[in-house]
Amino acid sequence: MQQRMSVCQVQPWLDAAEQEAVAGCFERQWLTEGPQAAYLRDQLGTLTQAAHVALAPNGTLGLFLALLALDLPRGSEVIMPSFTFMATASAAVFAGLKPVLVDVDPHTFSATPEAFERAVTARTSAFMPVHIYGQAAYAEDVAALGERLDIPVLEDAAQACGVRYRGRHAGTLGTLGVLSFFADKSVTMGEGGAVLTDDAALGRRLKLLRNQGREHSGTFVHEALGMNFRVTDMQCAVGNVQLARLEQVRADRLRRYALYEEGLRGLPGLEFMAVDPDSEFIPFRFPLLSRRMPELRQALEAAGVQTRSMFYPLHLQPCLKGLIDPVSLPVSERLYEQGICLPIHQGVTDEEVAQIVGLIRSTLVPRVNRGLVAVG
Repeated sequence: MQQRMSVCQVQPWLDAAEQEAVAGCFERQWLTEGPQAAYLRDQLGTLTQAAHVALAPNGTLGLFLALLALDLPRGSEVIMPSFTFMATASAAVFAGLKPVLVDVDPHTFSATPEAFERAVTARTSAFMPVHIYGQAAYAEDVAALGERLDIPVLEDAAQACGVRYRGRHAGTLGTLGVLSFFADKSVTMGEGGAVLTDDAALGRRLKLLRNQGREHSGTFVHEALGMNFRVTDMQCAVGNVQLARLEQVRADRLRRYALYEEGLRGLPGLEFMAVDPDSEFIPFRFPLLSRRMPELRQALEAAGVQTRSMFYPLHLQPCLKGLIDPVSLPVSERLYEQGICLPIHQGVTDEEVAQIVGLIRSTLVPRVNRGLVAVG
């Protein structure tokens, strides 16, 4: 009888270095945004080559902050893929904008520039492409479309820290971009985010919006309306240690991704996500498609492997009913219906990957097809 595994979906890569970094904040008695935050901004600037980096409490608020900085006409339309996490749409709604949803490519799971262009109307005020599952598919082409049509592009690069497209970091090809440092990301602060831009005016507006309408704390003269989108130095201390480990994370996840792919290749009815050849790749999960997804998920969960479905399409979300136009987007619907994500973090051992692969194979391939039962 196969021993029951215990494989969780998310496990941050944390060790004594993060503990020491946070302890240093206590020793300095500097808990609010300070020297660690300044160093993190510098490090992110070096990594992404963005001229301006504004930290945010999380990726969702980073998207909201970026939309506020763009100062788009209230009620105008923002085009985005339906296949994405809810935050992409909720940030737009809370900024007073209307999400317009488009379908994605069935192979890369990303919205193409053609999909964005077909959805443009006289009310379109921005594009919000999403870099999904660790790649930045079509990033440069969507940015070029925005430039040609004079439509700002806000890249949701929450899952793409460390990923470049044709040499440029995700989140820096459009007008603005947002990274997330949630617990399941390649770089984590527990919670946290960053807004990237090369536009000096937007960079200054971000500073004012995130810090009560002033560039620097300690003054009580507020030249603009703003809110508190600051982070703590404790979060940033963790983020700085994490950034130093980014290349280890990249190599580790790519190696584990290859083990999954090699072990599952050729199984009937199983499909993998295609990676845009112009994009770097830091796997976020191991996504795959199967018409027998419910059966597959049940078998994995029963064996102690925590799975995760793919995103429930935005155009079907109950909370957006009445806020968006009804639309049929079959690819996004199929990805949810047939998609499943396997864990790929450093806590998953090679032996566990082999066991997961074996379980999937035994679930999907009938024993008669494997020659284990004679057919009379």
